[in-house]
Amino acid sequence: MTHVRNETVELSLNQATTRPYPLTETAEAAMQAGIRHIGLWIEPVEEIGIVRTRRLLADTGLSVSSVCRAGFLADKGGADLRAALEGVKRALELSREVGSPMLTLIAGGLPAHDRSIQHAEVRLRAAIEEVEPYARDAGVRLALEPLHPLFVGTRSIVTTIAQALRVTADFPADTVGLLIDAYATSWDSRFHDDVLAAGPRIAGYQVSDFALPLPVPENMNGRLFPGDGEIDLAALTASIRHAGYSGPIEVEIFNEDIWKLPLETIIKRTVSSFNRYVGEPLNESERQPA
Repeated sequence: MTHVRNETVELSLNQATTRPYPLTETAEAAMQAGIRHIGLWIEPVEEIGIVRTRRLLADTGLSVSSVCRAGFLADKGGADLRAALEGVKRALELSREVGSPMLTLIAGGLPAHDRSIQHAEVRLRAAIEEVEPYARDAGVRLALEPLHPLFVGTRSIVTTIAQALRVTADFPADTVGLLIDAYATSWDSRFHDDVLAAGPRIAGYQVSDFALPLPVPENMNGRLFPGDGEIDLAALTASIRHAGYSGPIEVEIFNEDIWKLPLETIIKRTVSSFNRYVGEPLNESERQPA
């Protein structure tokens, strides 16, 4: 029996990949390159406004795959937590206005006064419980993103897919899902099993690549174009698809050297590397007999 999917693998350009360039230029260049989807960041949208953003999306034919990012809740209390929760609510409304199906939710790190990840998980679940009704009303899915353990103290106490599933287990999957980033989670030997366990809770998927040494002091900015590092993106993506996710796949890169390139070069290399190391291997594997 031959297993053939009806959906082809589609690229979405996450705006982080072209960070120095304005949203207007990025969207127009993406359209010219044949890209059909874009992952937006809140700040560039706020810079040009919702109305202009919606017009830009209509003019370029781009659909929004995600809005990044809000949260940073696990290390906060009192007035700081209230402000962060209000930020999530505003970001949900912005996501609704631009037609995004999901809002990336970053957990937040560990406060200096309490280094317990278990306590932080309790705080995070309570915070999600407060904003989940707003996500439901907006029709926008909160997508909790596990980050690499390097950032557990500063950015995210959630570092594995299994932990993200534990945190989100009591919430409806259609309002609280997971964003799985290959760069952040490919190190985990349980990746493939946990992705299958996540199943319909997978709200989004991002790819880039990795190689040592990492840049300092900002380790986050060591991401590479697909195929320029050590991650087996074809295998990871096959697991994501096998788990049932068939939406656009975002390329999200943070890299100072890449950001210095001309916009058209960044987009051209994004498209070619995605096709060669993600799209083509996966499409070929899905045409093989089951």
